[in-house]
Amino acid sequence: MRKLDVRIVLIKSIYERNIGAASRAMANMGFKNLILLAPQCELTFEAQQAAATGQYALQNRAVYKDWTEFFKNEPQGLMIATTARDGRGRQAQDLQTTLNYFLETNAEVKKTSDQPFVIHIVFGPEDAGLSAEDISHANFCCSIPTYGDNTSLNLAQATLLAMFISRSVFGGEKAQLEGAQKPKALQKKEEGIFPDESLRTWLTEMGFALDKKKINVYTTLKRMLLQNTPSAKEFRVLEIVLQQSIRKLRELNDLKKDK
Repeated sequence: MRKLDVRIVLIKSIYERNIGAASRAMANMGFKNLILLAPQCELTFEAQQAAATGQYALQNRAVYKDWTEFFKNEPQGLMIATTARDGRGRQAQDLQTTLNYFLETNAEVKKTSDQPFVIHIVFGPEDAGLSAEDISHANFCCSIPTYGDNTSLNLAQATLLAMFISRSVFGGEKAQLEGAQKPKALQKKEEGIFPDESLRTWLTEMGFALDKKKINVYTTLKRMLLQNTPSAKEFRVLEIVLQQSIRKLRELNDLKKDK
């Protein structure tokens, strides 16, 4: 599948801190193209503060005065308008459902190509959201799912969620944190040898009969121990414990015989 180029388009944004925070979110999700269309604020130190360690998109932003200039300069691809309102003419769909449908039905995104597939995700101003004219330019009008009574998201948080949903559908290589380890279930353990003979000997010295078919202490204990998938080191520790116990039991048994 082709690489993904999600471009965040902010229409008439009012607060520069949201633009900066959106730039930081883009750095988190591995996207670089931030587009401002007719922004209603100046970008000062406050935007840089909000961007924090994600300055790239903010510093390399594209700014267009209107849709005409936007279409003149931007590559074609999929355009998704976002809205927290549903109603006549909007027909908002769930973003993840829409992206899954697009992935299944569109051949272009599946083609092998050096050129990434472009998706413009468009967000409206903080006070009113996208206008009907803005939405008319989009292929789909989508909502970002929420689970509380408040369906209106902060602009920067909405961009982060939209990019995360895009990644969950189209994939990508996750960042590896420094010093992070794979989950234990994925780590290949060093193969070890279960101390069968030592366990049998230990149980025999303890006075258990190992030839019983219905209730066999040996097989029960072995199954219990193996359920925890011990490592080779744990097998060695078990061997040491069993051997020392056998020696102590034999010494005790010899003392009893002498008496």
